[in-house]
Amino acid sequence: MTEQGPITKKLIRLGVAIAIPLAAVALYFAVFDQPKPATPAPGVAQSPAPSAPAGGQAAPGQATLPPDHPPIGGAQGSPPASSGASVPAGHPQMGATSRSVRVPDEVKGKWEAVKLLVEEKSGGKPPRAFRVKLGAQLAIPGSKLRVRVGDFLPALQVSGGEVTSASNEPTNPAVLVAVSEGGKETFRGWLFSKFPEMQPFEHPTYRITLAEGIPAS
Repeated sequence: MTEQGPITKKLIRLGVAIAIPLAAVALYFAVFDQPKPATPAPGVAQSPAPSAPAGGQAAPGQATLPPDHPPIGGAQGSPPASSGASVPAGHPQMGATSRSVRVPDEVKGKWEAVKLLVEEKSGGKPPRAFRVKLGAQLAIPGSKLRVRVGDFLPALQVSGGEVTSASNEPTNPAVLVAVSEGGKETFRGWLFSKFPEMQPFEHPTYRITLAEGIPAS
C-alpha cells in the first residue's frame, strides 16, 4: 500500500493536467468561436423576394390581348375563370357592374341596333343573325334564353375609371348585354365583335357573339 500511494497520486495529477487544457479548448469553441450572422456589405441592398412581373404583365406562355387591341386601361392581370386568356385588370368584362358607362355626345343617337349571332355549339346548323335594337330584348327561338341589349360603344376603352368610347369610328365595337335563362340572369358583360373569344358568354348549348353595330338611318 505504501508503494501504490505515490503512483496513484501521480496518475491523478497527470489526469488533471490533461483535463484542464481540454476543458479550456472546449469552452473556447463553445463561447467564442460561434459563426456570425451574414451582414450585407455597405451600400449593397439585399435582394427582395421574387414577386410578380412588374406592371402586371402576363407570365411567359400565358395568352394576352392581341397587339392591335385598342388601349382600355390597366395592366394585364389575372386570367378569367372560364378561359386561358389574360385580360387587363379592370377590363369591363371583369367588372361591368362596378364601372359607370359614358356614351360620348358624338356617339349618342348614331347607333340604333346591333347584329348578334347565335350559334348552336353542336355545329349542325349555321349561325343565326338577329337584329336587336339598343335597349330591347331578344328571345332566342327554341330556348329559354333572353338577351337584353344595353349600350353600344364603337371604340370601347376604359378612361378615368369609366367605360366609354374613344370615337364614333368602329375600331373596337362592343355591346353591353345581360343574358338570362328561365328568368335568372346568368351573364352580364361586354361582347366584342373583333375579339369574340375575350370573356365570351358561356353556355353548354349556345354561343352568342356580336357581329357589328348598326348605324342609325
